[in-house]
Amino acid sequence: MCYLLDKNIARYAIAGLRYGRLRPLTREELGTLAFWRMMEEQNASLFISHVSLHILRRLVRYAEVRALLDAVDVLWPTRYYTRWTRRLQETTGLTREDCAQIALGSFGSSSDGRILGVQYLVTYDQSLTAGYRNHRDALDRRLHAMTVQLRAPFDQVALPHLAAPDEFPGV
Repeated sequence: MCYLLDKNIARYAIAGLRYGRLRPLTREELGTLAFWRMMEEQNASLFISHVSLHILRRLVRYAEVRALLDAVDVLWPTRYYTRWTRRLQETTGLTREDCAQIALGSFGSSSDGRILGVQYLVTYDQSLTAGYRNHRDALDRRLHAMTVQLRAPFDQVALPHLAAPDEFPGV
């Protein structure tokens, strides 16, 4: 299974590692660290966006950032990413950034090109999750209408499921 961590999940993981001995962790930090540990035990593939990578590269002097970067791969936009981002915005009214995350979950590829899209977008963002779930049927129809016109492998992409780290069994 492949999981795309949104920028806030990356931030919660880093903060949890950094401040775990200094203060009580928040629910989000605890959930994120438990999710991360469980995914490592399952040998799951964890990804961050190319945008998150650019930000985290500037903070690589911190051990917590290096630990996260060592544990994840980067999802890079592919050919139809921009088009799908625009259509997501038209359909849902979500922010451009939220639509870009969802689009990357469908039309993102790993650094080595071995995967296209992920099964889950992991986020605690309630407005993103609510907006996505409210428009899920329309998004399914719109993605299907788009992908039937595309060549392989893009004709096989799917929408990612959205879930918070603590929604996964065992976390």
